[in-house]
Amino acid sequence: MKKLIKTLTAFCSIALLIAGIAGCAQKAATQDTSTAAPESEERKVSKVAILLPGYITDQSWNQGAYEGLKTLEAQGYNIAYTEDVQTTEMESTFRNYCEEGFDFIIGHGVQYGDACIRVAVDYPEKYFFITGNPPEGESDYPTNIAFYDYKEYEGAYVCGALAALQSESGIIGYIGGGDNTTQASDKNAFIEGAKATVPDIEVKTVITGTFNDSSKGKETALAMIEQGVDVILQTCDETGLGAFEACEEKGIFCIGYTSDQSGLVGDDLVLTSLMVSIPNMVTSQIDIIDSGEFGGIENPGLKEGIISLAPYSSKVSEEVQAKTDEVKQKIIDGEIVLTPNYNSGV
Repeated sequence: MKKLIKTLTAFCSIALLIAGIAGCAQKAATQDTSTAAPESEERKVSKVAILLPGYITDQSWNQGAYEGLKTLEAQGYNIAYTEDVQTTEMESTFRNYCEEGFDFIIGHGVQYGDACIRVAVDYPEKYFFITGNPPEGESDYPTNIAFYDYKEYEGAYVCGALAALQSESGIIGYIGGGDNTTQASDKNAFIEGAKATVPDIEVKTVITGTFNDSSKGKETALAMIEQGVDVILQTCDETGLGAFEACEEKGIFCIGYTSDQSGLVGDDLVLTSLMVSIPNMVTSQIDIIDSGEFGGIENPGLKEGIISLAPYSSKVSEEVQAKTDEVKQKIIDGEIVLTPNYNSGV
């Protein structure tokens, strides 16, 4: 009997020990979970959507935003995007994403500002971001919207200087995509930079009215070339790819847009590219949201590195490179101060 009691006592002790170990393990697991939980709770955004004016295959403006979105996806965010969102569809697309539970919604272009403001009022718990300036005359907009009024025109000014210095015919050209404030300020800054560098330079400009028509871009560039233009800056995405085709066929110098587009035209004809750090624009907003400082207007440009120029082509002489770099540095140092000119008629 005593032997049985000893055996039962030993068995109970082992059982209690196992139970204790299990309890400790369970407690440890609970502690680990509670440690991880605040990180997920602090994340104010989990689903990100973007409205695009064109297509993610344009190797320019829209592709850059898509790359930023994919970076967020790799970080664990749920993503969605809609391509070629035109004026009549803007507001409904914003609203649909809100209803689908997306908490951070981006309008990729200045043209989305008005529709975004109307929607943001109705969804104060959501975050909205516009890659462009607020609508003209609009200062009283919801605090859950941020506008990235980047100084793309600073880069366009430098490109104007480069084009004027590189031109042999004394005639250069600018091809834009849309009739909006960003495009107008790019065009006007290009003209200003060219004339400040070579006063008697002639500048021809065309706003095509579309970012998604390569045939129109090619047709426009060919018409310019027939008028003596020998350097063209395009800021019109897929339409600009058509302009590049014309430049390659005719052996005309060109300047790319948004990303380094030197590989899109042969014979080193792309002198440089006006680059915009679009992926960074998109991804950086998440940290700003989490910090509680989201909303308002940011104005980065050459100095902040959001706007930059791609490496020069071998066709750009050292002298022209030096003069162009001097213009760029003067903007960075504040010796040349530019203000956006949104007057599309200039």
